[in-house]
Amino acid sequence: MCRCEGGGFEVPLVVTPEPNGGYKVTSPVLPELIAHGATVEDALSDAQVHIGAVLDLYEEQGKPLPAEFL
Repeated sequence: MCRCEGGGFEVPLVVTPEPNGGYKVTSPVLPELIAHGATVEDALSDAQVHIGAVLDLYEEQGKPLPAEFL
C-alpha cells in the first residue's frame, strides 16, 4: 500500500499487478477509485487524476467525504 498526497490530505492506495500485465490501483477509502497503468508509476499517475474526478463526483452528488478525510 502507498499513499498519494494532494489537496491537503493523503489517500491510501493499493497497487495490484494485473494478470495480463500492467497494474491496477484502488483505495480502501474511495471505493470508486480504479486506475490502471502499464507500470506502477503510470498507474499511480492515473490514480492522481482519478482521485480528483472521484472527489468532484462526491461534491456533485452532495455525498459526504469519507471520515478519513475529515
